[in-house]
Parts: sequence; structure tokens; C-alpha cells
Amino acid sequence: MTIDAQRLYGFVEQLLAAHAPSGAESAMDALVTELAAPIGDAVWQDAADNIIIHIKGQSQDQPVAAVAHKDEIALIVKRIDSDGKIRVQPLGGLHPWALGESPVEILARDGLCPGVLSTGAKHVSTESPAGRLKDGQPLKWEQMWIETRLAAEELAQRGIRAGTRVVIAGKHKTLWRLGDCVCGYNLDCRAGLAAMLEVGLHLRENRPAQDVYLVASSSEEIGGHGAIYALGRLPVDAAVAVDIAPAAAEYGTANSGDPIIGVRDTRGLYDARIIERFDALAAACGFNIQTAVLTSYSSDSSIAKTSGAIARAALIGYPGDNTHGYEICAWDGIVNTAR
Repeated sequence: MTIDAQRLYGFVEQLLAAHAPSGAESAMDALVTELAAPIGDAVWQDAADNIIIHIKGQSQDQPVAAVAHKDEIALIVKRIDSDGKIRVQPLGGLHPWALGESPVEILARDGLCPGVLSTGAKHVSTESPAGRLKDGQPLKWEQMWIETRLAAEELAQRGIRAGTRVVIAGKHKTLWRLGDCVCGYNLDCRAGLAAMLEVGLHLRENRPAQDVYLVASSSEEIGGHGAIYALGRLPVDAAVAVDIAPAAAEYGTANSGDPIIGVRDTRGLYDARIIERFDALAAACGFNIQTAVLTSYSSDSSIAKTSGAIARAALIGYPGDNTHGYEICAWDGIVNTAR
């Protein structure tokens, strides 16, 4: 398969810039719908906010699905203290030490409200929050807050309250080059979504053997909710998740141009027949696969399978370091995932 790497890079850049915390993905919905327009014979958004792109094949027998999620790990407001400090909890697998003191944007009713994730002044004793951290206490979300320089009443007027979503500031959502790698927050799963869109353009021009459904899923980071709904209602038995996968010594995986193919994760086994097919396709394209038995990991397809929505699941993972942080991914790994 011929992949337009420059166009793929452009997709990644565009998708990285859009905010999409789980359950508040409207900005991403608009962008994906726009990018999907020239791809699908039909494009629609279902009741669970998944965006589905249907590409007709030469046969309607045994249609297949690919799924990449459009939401991102983020924060959700727990409460607002009387002094205006915004207390938050993670929405998905976001760790406080992966962000540190960073600029954020709060999805207020009237637009984006800037803030800074904070722990307070460091030139202090253990009487102050940061002083206890200096003594080696592990950093927890309960010890952090968002500073906006707005009073609690002003925040309330802007509709900022318990349940409001908070994301990494847009100024930090640009793509960064590091040798043969690209870096950024939320390459999980923006690069996977970009790869899926690039493949969709190829399939539209070169009709596949059977119908294909490309699913930009919602709320993956909080349990794969969107994929369970979508895949359970589409006429497919098999689905391939396209997502970041960890490059780690414990798995024997490297951050390289060879995609990581999941064999097992915390939800169960991936389909052995599909894995063998991936191996043959990779060899024909001139690269290898890295099979991996993963822990502390699940994908839309494995979640959907264990929920009874599909019969067979597979995972194509583009390798990444710093997963669920400032991610570093071999560019060739993303390109070859698409191929």
C-alpha cells in the first residue's frame, strides 16, 4: 500500500491541536467529520458519539472494522475551593508526575479558560504543600490544583464546576521532531486516527475486497465505551484497533519502524489468525512486526471482544515511549502501521 507520508504528517498535526477529553469531544468531532468527508461512501455519528466511515468494497460479505479513538487523557474538575483553587481528578490514565506544573485549558461554558496546574512555591518548609513534596513524598492529584487568578464566583459565572473538563493547553499540543521520531501529547491516539484516515483515502481510490468500517471511537480512555456500542451494532465480526503501543524492555519491543502487534493484553487474547496475516503483509511490505504480551494495557478491540460486541480482535500498535505522557514515536512506525 502506498502511503502519502506528508499528508499523514499533516493529519497528525491537525488532530493533535484539537481538544477532546472523554465525553466532551465536539471539537474533534467537527474536525474528523470534515476530514472524513472525501473518504466515506457514508459518514455518520452514532448515539454514542462515534464517527463511522463506511467504505464500500467489492463484496458485502464479511465486512471488517478498524477503530482508533478520538478522545484523550485529561482532567475533570472535582470541586472549586473558596479561594478559587480548582481541584481535579484524572479522566483516564493520567499521572500527576507525567504533567507536573503545566499550562492547561479549562473547557468553560463561554470558551477556553487558561490555568496552570500547580503545587505552590518551592522555597518553603514542610508546613506548605510543596515542602512535603521536597522531602520525597509521592506526588498525588490531591496535592495539585489549577490556578486561574479568578475568584470562585467568577469561575461559577463561566460555568466552571464539578464535571468540567480540563486539557493540556493548546500551545503545548504541537508536533515536535526528535531525530527519526515525532513527539507530542496525545499521539495516543491522534497518530492512530491519522493513519486510519490516510488508509481510508487509499481504500476509497482502491476498492477493498469487502466493506470496511472505520470507527473514530469515543471515550476509549475511560473504558472503551464508544467502541463497545459501535462495534456491537455494525455488521462486523472482527475489528482491528489502531493505537499506540509501549516500547519497553519488559515486552522486548523497540521504538522503531516495526509495528507492535498485540498477542495478549489485560482483557484477553488477540486473534492468532489475524496476527499471522499481519506478519505476512509486513514481510511483503519490507518490514517486520513485533509481537507483544502486554500488561497494564487494553484497546478498543480487546474491550469490545470481552464485552461480546465482536468475535475477533486485533491490535496494530505504533511504538511509543513515554506513553500517557509526552509521547515519543518513531515516525516510520506510524507510517508502517498505516501501510
